[in-house]
Amino acid sequence: MGNIAIMFMQNSLSLTDYVHIKRQKRIEHKRIRSLIPRYLARLNDRDLSITTLNLNGLGVDSQILRLLSGPLLSGETRVQELYLQHNRIGPEGATCIARILSQDKHLKVVSLAHNPVGCVGVMAIASALEQNSSLEKLDLSHCDIDDDGVQKLAHSLKSNSKLKYLYLEGNYISSVGVHNLLKCVYNTSSMQSLWESNHTLRAFYGQRSIYSPSFPETAANRQLLQQLGEILATCNRRYSTPGCSTASNALTNNTPYKINARIAACKILRHYLREKMLEYWECVESMEEKLVPNVIGWLVRYGDVGVIYGVVRDMPWLLEKKADGKALRGGNPVLVDEK
Repeated sequence: MGNIAIMFMQNSLSLTDYVHIKRQKRIEHKRIRSLIPRYLARLNDRDLSITTLNLNGLGVDSQILRLLSGPLLSGETRVQELYLQHNRIGPEGATCIARILSQDKHLKVVSLAHNPVGCVGVMAIASALEQNSSLEKLDLSHCDIDDDGVQKLAHSLKSNSKLKYLYLEGNYISSVGVHNLLKCVYNTSSMQSLWESNHTLRAFYGQRSIYSPSFPETAANRQLLQQLGEILATCNRRYSTPGCSTASNALTNNTPYKINARIAACKILRHYLREKMLEYWECVESMEEKLVPNVIGWLVRYGDVGVIYGVVRDMPWLLEKKADGKALRGGNPVLVDEK
């Protein structure tokens, strides 16, 4: 619209053409807006063929979302993807989305990118994620979210084992917020907290970087982001794929619990062996034994924090005995059962 006014002022556009363009734009806007009542009519008629709702840039606000929430909450629709980018969805509209997420069993993708959701709105969505069991991708990029909102998201995601992708670029997130994201997937305060971390998230941002004025590209921030990326890549993404496991027996008939237990075991071994990792690998190579896969398979099979503690506790003993030459009998490794 601004470009049209400039062209008109510069006498490069006649008054007749200007009026015609404005009329065409008005007609096009009405035509696009008419898509919303059409979708609503089909959803209210329980049209199961609608699996994707693309309402990007249609001026969707809280009033329209309240109308949409009715059929979506009825349980008689099969919408799996909901796109609401570039609309007017603020905290009130985000509350409507949260109510849908807390009850809907079919939505797998929701995009709210470029909406003024704000901290209050994202906190409502975060609370809904604690109850949701179907959503796999949530786009909250450019939604005016700050560190408080990220902290709430990180806390709620420890109770969510379904969401895989959460896009947060373009928000007001500082290093404090990124630390909360890291703590969400890799909480090293105790062995129990590592076990209870989120093991399903695979990414916190898409193709664009998470760097912003609140999170400048400094050496410390690069290191923090690198650590977060390494945890997601070497644990959450790597071991969530069935074909990548090293413990084939433990992966037969995979269940979400087994996958999460395997990732948790990987994180525990990574953290508690970080200072002796090189020595540990040398020990494993000299024994010609694939110890790590066996340990992970064992932990997955039993899935008990007490067992994990016993394994990690005995790791220094294993290394120490191997170094003294006391853990070998006839050239073969022997694990002594203290019981």
